[in-house]
Amino acid sequence: EVDDSSLTQAISTLRKMLKDSTKSPEFVKTVPKRGYQLISTVERLSPLSSDSISELDEQEEENEAPVVDLEQFAESAVETPVDKTTEAEVTVEKPKTAPSQKNANWLFRILVVVAVLLPVCVLMLTNPAESQFRQIGEYHNVPVMTPVNHPQLNDWMPSIEQCIKRYVEHHAEESSPVEVIA
Repeated sequence: EVDDSSLTQAISTLRKMLKDSTKSPEFVKTVPKRGYQLISTVERLSPLSSDSISELDEQEEENEAPVVDLEQFAESAVETPVDKTTEAEVTVEKPKTAPSQKNANWLFRILVVVAVLLPVCVLMLTNPAESQFRQIGEYHNVPVMTPVNHPQLNDWMPSIEQCIKRYVEHHAEESSPVEVIA
């Protein structure tokens, strides 16, 4: 079967090869809601001599595009409108893309494995740097510590003392904090 997009692509390719404009066509005319029509005159050439046949065969081997008989194409285009169930007699060999797909598939798998293992390795193999602390006060036998590179907290000391005092008063039955890091 030939679907609409394949037929449209084939006609577009034919127009490009013939250098035929869609606005003022010389060879292929689009018939709205019907299909395409060959509008140029077609003449059969005299049979080729044996020398020209061998030259033609060599040229055809170099050409990658499939060859379509214009008379047959013209008759089928004029007689039948475009239909989704039209059968194509010319079979085009599909290019083999399996090796490139397999390579891409393996590459994708390797990238996924690396993307998963990289963060795990970083977490497992690196240790976070331990912070250095200094003691800035002690309230109710609870030391108040701050990181070495932290700015001074002298203005906050009364608030920190009040927080520790209230915590110890409200949680008298429970153990008091070991240390407070501010």
